[in-house]
Amino acid sequence: MKFLSKTAFLLLIFSIIPLNAQNYEARQKKLEAQKISLTKEISQINSLILDSRKKSKNLANELEDIQLKISVRDKLININNSQLNNLTNIIYNQTEKLSDLEKELIKLKEEYEQIIYSSYKKKSTQMKLMFLFASENINQAFKRFQYFKQYSKYRKKQADKIVLIQTQISQTIDSLQIRKNNKQNIIDENREVKETLTKEKQLQNTLFKNLLKNQKNYALEINEKEKQTRLIDNEIQKLIRLAIAESNKNNNSTNFALTPEGRLISTNFQANKGRLPWPLKQGVVVRRFGTQPHPVVRTTTINSNGISLATSPNSVAYSVFDGEVLSVYGFSGGNPGVLIRHGKYISNYQNLSSIFVKKGDKINANDEIGIVFTNESTGKTVLKFNIFNELKPENPTIWLDKY
Repeated sequence: MKFLSKTAFLLLIFSIIPLNAQNYEARQKKLEAQKISLTKEISQINSLILDSRKKSKNLANELEDIQLKISVRDKLININNSQLNNLTNIIYNQTEKLSDLEKELIKLKEEYEQIIYSSYKKKSTQMKLMFLFASENINQAFKRFQYFKQYSKYRKKQADKIVLIQTQISQTIDSLQIRKNNKQNIIDENREVKETLTKEKQLQNTLFKNLLKNQKNYALEINEKEKQTRLIDNEIQKLIRLAIAESNKNNNSTNFALTPEGRLISTNFQANKGRLPWPLKQGVVVRRFGTQPHPVVRTTTINSNGISLATSPNSVAYSVFDGEVLSVYGFSGGNPGVLIRHGKYISNYQNLSSIFVKKGDKINANDEIGIVFTNESTGKTVLKFNIFNELKPENPTIWLDKY
């Protein structure tokens, strides 16, 4: 195996460093966008909690609210830590770049001193003329004349290089100071967030103790609510099965028989994965998709085949894509909802107080579906949202735009 020469090795290293620097810069922008999103989410949560507290003194609701704040603040701390690590790498790279530039400047200045000294010895016009007249022929004289021109250009080029390097050094020093200030700001912010988080966790423990003391059957209440949720989920599944059967004229099929228009809508829906608009203009996820511990009683496991979005009272639910209203339903133990079909995909908007559409209506993306129900006893306004691929529930958050 042949080893790289020292020069080749250094060239390889310096070709990799800018790439890493670019990667760190791109990652920092991505982290900053995530941080802005989380900060916005915390602000929304605080606003929603303030609204609900005015109407409810329920310990369980308070505990769920504080748990939500804690989980988002934990994410913010993780983002801040990632930014700090990333900034450390950026600062290291810029420090290395600054060192290289300063070495390059020293080298250029030494070379320039030699050029100036050489120019000084040859500065006499008489000496230049004597050098030209001493040429053996016209061709040699022309070459000597060209030499003087090129030497003058080289001298100017070296001077320009020095100015450029000095400018780059100044810019790098300024950028380095900005990065160091950013890093200190994040450290200070993280300290404040951790202090707030500690207080929230203390409040969480106090609320939990009071809840256990005053609501001994709370776990049973949770299980009863989950049982009711499963019953409603099963009814929604029945509606989808019925729609599939009607499209196939076959009760045993589990797939829609799609028309050409239906296939096109399905394809377009699939093509917009990760870019669908949210069903609310403003809201936060208070229950994720899938199996998870209950936010209050961690020993109790709950399962969600969609997501729950908390929003402000009188909020409107909007369609996430073009389609047709498959069903406007209402079941015992739950508030009304709307199923919209998008080819083989279905979006579900549950827990509405008013509905603006009816079965068979053609719907466009961002059309108003209805008003989200506000629970008077808790003060909470929550939309339950699902996306089904025929009968299979999918995680809505991977379909919706990362706003």
